[in-house]
Amino acid sequence: MSVRTDEQFPGHEHGIRVWPPHHCGNLFCNALLRPGFPCQRTQSVPVEVFLLHILFSGWRPAYGIYNMWVSLFGAVLCCAVMFVINWWAAVITYVIEFFLYVYVTYKKPDVNWGSSTQALSYVSALDNALELTTVEDHVKNFRPQCIVLTGGPMTRPALLDITHAFTKNSGLCICCEVFVGPRKLCVKEMNGGMAKKQAWLIKNKIKAFYAAVAADCFRDGVRSLLQASGLGRMKPNTLVIGYKKNWRKAPLTETENYVGIIHDAFDFEIGVVIVRISQGFDISQVLQVQEELERLEQERLALEATIKDNECEEESGGIRGLFKKAGKLNITKTTPKKDGSINTIQSMHVGEFNQKLVEASTQFKKKQEKGTIDVWWLFDDGGLTLLIPYILTLRKKWKDCKLRIYVGGKINRIEEEKIAMASLLSKFRIKFADIHIIGDINIKPNKERYEILNKIH
Repeated sequence: MSVRTDEQFPGHEHGIRVWPPHHCGNLFCNALLRPGFPCQRTQSVPVEVFLLHILFSGWRPAYGIYNMWVSLFGAVLCCAVMFVINWWAAVITYVIEFFLYVYVTYKKPDVNWGSSTQALSYVSALDNALELTTVEDHVKNFRPQCIVLTGGPMTRPALLDITHAFTKNSGLCICCEVFVGPRKLCVKEMNGGMAKKQAWLIKNKIKAFYAAVAADCFRDGVRSLLQASGLGRMKPNTLVIGYKKNWRKAPLTETENYVGIIHDAFDFEIGVVIVRISQGFDISQVLQVQEELERLEQERLALEATIKDNECEEESGGIRGLFKKAGKLNITKTTPKKDGSINTIQSMHVGEFNQKLVEASTQFKKKQEKGTIDVWWLFDDGGLTLLIPYILTLRKKWKDCKLRIYVGGKINRIEEEKIAMASLLSKFRIKFADIHIIGDINIKPNKERYEILNKIH
């Protein structure tokens, strides 16, 4: 064992024994502890800094004799003493702590540190939201802020993807779900799934919020969401819903509620976007089948593990294993039913239609092929009809798609109307591929057109 003499320690001439690396680390930790504002009477949160005390006054009880300026002086004194003791040990300590900070920031471990940076983020967001309320609306600052009626966000991913395409990094997106039925049961189900569904959005890197309400009917729930969602200037101005495919066969009340929701949105001065794809958006049936298959697969694996354990015990247990074998046989009697149920479910549900439905649900996640986005801007509706397709063309997945504009006009002034529209679009710096003037917009369609429309629906 090596023994250090007093002459080997800094400060030996004053009768002080100091080992630089060890005490620099202690002083650095002490510097971080001192600036922190006290939380409870017997605790102090580490890594709380003096600046956060200025920006955020905690609600927790503080020490009566605590003073933040004294804490700041103590922190600065600790940092200065580190260099007085040994400058190279102090530099090494700072470098190590810096790399540890960068590592934790990069890795982002799933741990709630309880640090005051969370409080700072909250206060900053609150101050910015309040500051926005003092800013008047301007056409240049308009951005789509959408309520999307997805139900659970995982049940209609395509509807959420297309909305997120024109709200990402530019606008608010709220995925909304309405629970219809007895209030107690609905509230229990709603509260039980809030965190899970918001976590699904974060996991899939979708910048959106999840909100849900319980109501006696679907229309009342949507009406509540339209009125109460958002905060200050961050309130929705656009409602995004899927096209109701079964409106011909659905009960009359459902169709009336669907149309009523559109009218309610207009009454609240909210724009409406109705999105339609050929396969439909709802994949909840496919998700249920997948969950059932996963559950049965887990049961099968657990059963196989139990049988394997019993066989091992049988080989080593002699006569005792014979009795366990009988028990094992009783367990395995139900296995053919489970295998048969899996095959039945696969044959009944996981068919060609569901396969197309799953593929359609991911079509907006992929890069879109080169083509055109047809914009039928038939009436002056404020420009939302043109704005959303234009925002889509700014995204990487849609950059190969060009705008083709269809507008109403008079038959004898088609060229003049086209020049005027091209001048308007150029004024707003909106790139387009072509402009078509619809001269017979005010003429009623003939029977053949009606038949084609009915076939589409």
